[in-house]
Amino acid sequence: MTTSNLFTLPFAPGGWPGEADDAPSARDYGLPDARDLQGLLSDTPARPRGVETAYAPRVVPLGQEGRADITPRGFATLPAFGSRPAPAARVGQIPVERIRADFPILAEQVEGHPLVWLDNAATTQRPKQVIDRISHYYLHENSNVHRAAHTLAARSTDAYEAAREKVSRFIGARGPENIIFVRGTTEGLNLIAHSYVKPLLRPGDEIILTQLEHHANIVPWQLIAQETGATIRVAPVDEHGQLIVEEYIRLFNDKTRFVSATHVSNALGTVTPVQELVQIAHRFGVRIAIDGAQSISHIPTNVTALDADFFVFSGHKIFGPTGIGVVYGKQEVLEEARPYQGGGNMIADVTFELTRYQPSPNKFEAGTGNIADAVGLGAAID
Repeated sequence: MTTSNLFTLPFAPGGWPGEADDAPSARDYGLPDARDLQGLLSDTPARPRGVETAYAPRVVPLGQEGRADITPRGFATLPAFGSRPAPAARVGQIPVERIRADFPILAEQVEGHPLVWLDNAATTQRPKQVIDRISHYYLHENSNVHRAAHTLAARSTDAYEAAREKVSRFIGARGPENIIFVRGTTEGLNLIAHSYVKPLLRPGDEIILTQLEHHANIVPWQLIAQETGATIRVAPVDEHGQLIVEEYIRLFNDKTRFVSATHVSNALGTVTPVQELVQIAHRFGVRIAIDGAQSISHIPTNVTALDADFFVFSGHKIFGPTGIGVVYGKQEVLEEARPYQGGGNMIADVTFELTRYQPSPNKFEAGTGNIADAVGLGAAID
């Protein structure tokens, strides 16, 4: 039985000497592998004064293969979805102390020792640039958005919508109207489940998940399945934790209504072949959501090229604030989806007999949103 893809666990150190030439490694995907990470434990080699390190941001215009604007020199860019990557160049020297200096919390002492944060898969720490931007918002811009003509309302609205535009460009969306701000990946998946998928379901209909899913991509589907009489079917993994694509394909039938799958497993680090999963779902006429919570910080994402119907992620996974996340949706599915919550901001006109809703994304952002942290997410992307 073959497995789903060519990927292995991203930092597995096995097989250095004598391994097959085509064995995949983290370097194939522009990431440091175990050898590079081991090097961080040793002293950083001295370099001549005035000589810069290899680390620097690289900006690539949107539309050029969807490469993100965060690739350091010395790191290879990712291949197109579905292609076999060429081996990456050796990772350059990383200026660890310069990077640490951007994170005020790393000055904390834990039992008499400097804090070393290794729990980024759960949440990242915030750099001072994000903290300063949020502080600036509260000092100079704080107001509701979209609802007033005074100066602070204009500033706040401009900052909020600028953050939406930054997110749109960061993930390669067609436009900011495809970007919905939510509290995080969990709320994003619940929004998709209740606003778009639940109205489609009848007793006996089926939703496909995988064994690699986070609880946030299981429980929302269980809830709507219990309410509608739908059934959840689960694509298995092999003994190496890789998704078995052949079994995924076998799950589709005329009762399949939706697929939701992770890009990177939060437990194993398994990278799923999302382009293939999307193409298979569409071949059967089924919409699909991709949980990008664990991939967004490591794998350049172009949602237009990926062609997923939905893509979700959390800001706190990419050095942004907690309590802010993103749902990307294709225009046609957002037009079909029902409002998730009712209240101010999402309405165009209200009477006791009838309410007309704003178009996306405002239709899904009822009430006063988390404006400051949306702005902070924009700063993290900057």
